[in-house]
Amino acid sequence: MFTSLKGIKIAKVIYLQNQPIRKCTTLSNTSFKTTSKKKWGLLFATAIAVPGIWYIQADNQQQRKVRVTVQGIGRFLRSLVIGTTISTDYWWSLRNIDEDSIQYQQELKKTHQRTANRILDGCLSNGGLYIKLGQGLVSMNHILPKEYLDTLKVLQDKCLARGVSEIGQLFHEEFGKDHKELFKSFDEEPIAAASLAQVFRAKCQDGKEVAVKVQYIDLQDRFNGDIATIEILLELISWMHPKFEFKWVLKDLKETLCKELDFLNEGHNGERCAKELSSLPYVYVPKVFWDLTSKRVLTTEFIDGIKVSDTSSLEKAGLSIKEVSHKLIETFAEQIFHTGFVHADPHPGNILVRKRKKGDAEIVLLDHGLYEELPSNVRKSLCRLWSSIVLNDHAGMKRHAAELGVNDYRLFCMAVSQRYISAPPWPTDGDSISQVFGMFYDHKGPNAGEWQKMTTEQRQAIRIQMEEIHERMMSSFRAMPSQLMLIFRNINTVRAITKDHGSLVDRYTLMARSATRGFFIVPGASFRQRLQGVWQQFLFDWRLWWDKTQMRLTFWGLRVLFWLGRAPDMTVLVQIVE
Repeated sequence: MFTSLKGIKIAKVIYLQNQPIRKCTTLSNTSFKTTSKKKWGLLFATAIAVPGIWYIQADNQQQRKVRVTVQGIGRFLRSLVIGTTISTDYWWSLRNIDEDSIQYQQELKKTHQRTANRILDGCLSNGGLYIKLGQGLVSMNHILPKEYLDTLKVLQDKCLARGVSEIGQLFHEEFGKDHKELFKSFDEEPIAAASLAQVFRAKCQDGKEVAVKVQYIDLQDRFNGDIATIEILLELISWMHPKFEFKWVLKDLKETLCKELDFLNEGHNGERCAKELSSLPYVYVPKVFWDLTSKRVLTTEFIDGIKVSDTSSLEKAGLSIKEVSHKLIETFAEQIFHTGFVHADPHPGNILVRKRKKGDAEIVLLDHGLYEELPSNVRKSLCRLWSSIVLNDHAGMKRHAAELGVNDYRLFCMAVSQRYISAPPWPTDGDSISQVFGMFYDHKGPNAGEWQKMTTEQRQAIRIQMEEIHERMMSSFRAMPSQLMLIFRNINTVRAITKDHGSLVDRYTLMARSATRGFFIVPGASFRQRLQGVWQQFLFDWRLWWDKTQMRLTFWGLRVLFWLGRAPDMTVLVQIVE
């Protein structure tokens, strides 16, 4: 019994001793879990609060850089989604449809329009360099579908505007004063919003009316990020669509685009352009107000003119469209073949036309930020090449294309001039250019009728040959001097403008006349060299005249023979010559 009670007591003592120990253990675990949660919560709150506090106390420039970084991620994702959507849309919409059917053409047009709308929305949402790329697409009206061109034309001078507060902040950063202090009056509603800046109408303190170009405040901060994003997108495009590999183009343009962000450089470019084109009295470049100009603000005299592409307004003003086209071509031919200092962004939004006191047209050149300077040897080779193209001199085309690093001369000349080059006089075995282009091009341009007559097998064979021609074309572009990329953009843009005017002038001959003389133009050229240039142009003009005269005489002779019953009806050929 005693032993039993003693055992119970001992058990009770042990139980009582163990109870506090168990309670302490439970409290300890709970306390640990609570402490751990508080610790992580504190770390999370700190991770949010510290950057937030830093952002609040940071100055405007530091805050802007943070926003640019965050927005840059958004621009990349937006571009990635748009690119993927476009690629998928083409694949999905055109799958299992015969490429030769009417349904395919109808679906293709609808897909083109959807794609153009997406590209436009993406360019406007992203702004900056994306709009610059969109403007470049508009100048490619010889390649891109009509739906793209009609939709993206708004990017030439109607882009997204920024808030008024941004303008004041930028002027404070550049001049230490508000824009309202610097100008007598300043209309805060932009008259144009382009890819890099907005343009405002203002009056100086002395009452002179000016155009003030104000760069988007965050553009320089986001430049490197946007370039990297576009490079990544081009890399993805080249991976998804190997036949459309254009990343090498951006690589060559980086430095040039960077210069375009410096408005001081743009002002100097404009003054140099005005000086070098002073021999053309119908060209005008607005004067720069240097005391109101900085790296991000450019102030020039205000010009009231008509956009070069607005043919109806030009006609209402009593100006000749043919004269405008003629002067436009001569202006840029002078830069390409003579001065070598070439405006690389001559889209319609950058060219105005106004009536001179004499009543004729005056070409006003705006936006001198993007220029390309041709080395003398490249300029001379290009002069000779263009003259050879117009004269159909295959030996000359081959020789001068080789001077520019291109061996596939005929295809290269077709890309440069945007016209069909006939086969050379020597044998060309297996020449896919003649086989493909010879079927679908004549003296008047494309001839789609032949395609409809072909069988499915024949069309497939032609597609394979066209893919080969595309690869050869891209190889030629990679081989040529990088400076020519922007020169060709100039040529294509001017060609697009004159085409919209109705192709009223012979652009090829006008440029060739300038090119023939330009070969002898060098800095500090002697009287003899200039005289030689004039003589060569005379010979060129005479040769063109003689070739046309011979053709006319031949066909008129054939017509006489037809009247005498000695030849078939040649009326159609005579109409072609006339």
